[in-house]
Amino acid sequence: MKDILAPDFSPDPYWWRAAPPSDATEVALPAQTDLAVVGAGYAGLSAAIAAARAGRSVCVIEARNPGWGASTRSVGMIGGRLRQGYAALAAALGEDVALGLMHETRDAYGWFRDFVQTEGIACDLRQSGRLVCAWTPRDMRRLEGLSRFLSGKVGIRAEMLDRAALRAEVDSDLHRGAMLLPDDGSLHPALLHKGLLDAAVAAGVVVVPQTPVRSIDRDGAGLRVQTTRGAIAARDVILATNAHTGREFGWFRRRVIPVGSYMIATERLPRETLDRLIPKHRLVNDTRQLAYAFRRSPDGDRLLVGGRASARDHADPRKVAAGLHRILRGLFPELAGTRVSHAWGGMVAFTFDRLPRIGRHDGVHYILGCNGSGVVMQTYLGRKAAAAVTGSADATTGFARGDFPTSSFYTGSPWFMAPLTAWYDIRDRAARWAAH
Repeated sequence: MKDILAPDFSPDPYWWRAAPPSDATEVALPAQTDLAVVGAGYAGLSAAIAAARAGRSVCVIEARNPGWGASTRSVGMIGGRLRQGYAALAAALGEDVALGLMHETRDAYGWFRDFVQTEGIACDLRQSGRLVCAWTPRDMRRLEGLSRFLSGKVGIRAEMLDRAALRAEVDSDLHRGAMLLPDDGSLHPALLHKGLLDAAVAAGVVVVPQTPVRSIDRDGAGLRVQTTRGAIAARDVILATNAHTGREFGWFRRRVIPVGSYMIATERLPRETLDRLIPKHRLVNDTRQLAYAFRRSPDGDRLLVGGRASARDHADPRKVAAGLHRILRGLFPELAGTRVSHAWGGMVAFTFDRLPRIGRHDGVHYILGCNGSGVVMQTYLGRKAAAAVTGSADATTGFARGDFPTSSFYTGSPWFMAPLTAWYDIRDRAARWAAH
């Protein structure tokens, strides 16, 4: 194990080198506020900024320090695709609704890029393009159909690359070909979070760290938020806790599935090596059930690998390093001797139908279920939630649905993730073996 760990190995996210979680000093909890936001991730801060600029007093309450959670732990890939497939959506919701959600997701990506530029957030945003690489010949045929659908029906540019063309983009023989999404991009997730936090504070938002919320109860015409440091009266509350939705929020907790996601960063590599392996800084995904992601760091000197390194959530960082180093070697065998400088994990939240959700239940507004697309969609839906609170005409969104499904056997503890992850791994291996 120690052979793959760099001498300065750290279990903290690589992103924290440039933007560590805010070392916030204790802030007094206000007695009352127009809007209380629970959770200081992308969704909560985006909502707080919009509501404060609309003239509301806003208090963001965070259980830890701002920047500790998933918002600063992701791989930092962005795009305009909805994770749920069209066929499943159309069967459940109808063709027009399904296509409308896909169009809104595409437009949310455009809004997000404009928002980052307008706010002047320096987060290394780059439209470098994404490669979705085919694990098997069957996957290649499926990607061909998806490429035609995205280009023709959704308005997302997509093109197919055969094996030879892919080799010019990624110097590896692992995949059969790929779908290229030239408008997808990358950013530095922790710097984005820092930019949102700075904008919220500049707008007059009170950010209260290290203050877990214990309950939210009706209090006359408003709500009472009980925390470990006392209570705050609020006209409105937005719950933006995503994968960290605790037992105190039982109805919401039963509707999100927390899933562990893991990453490694390599030690610095020769620039000429990386310029040969991924010359155009493309983002690289593949079609395995246990999908993995590769990208270059914003400075171009390291490789970052993300995926499901373990069947158990909160895996030991050293086990994360071993698992994802194996995936790295599979794509680039020549990097077998490369050491890992950082390995870490985070929690994302999936919904049962894989749609992000925004709405109101029992007086509490909520933004939940990033489904692996939280950078764009949580920021976008935070703005929509604020619009719903302030009564803005801009509140309309197809993701504010009346239904929010769960399972009668699910209590909020994802006991099934370990066996499901193992099953997906078996399927991936079997599909690859059958293709040979």
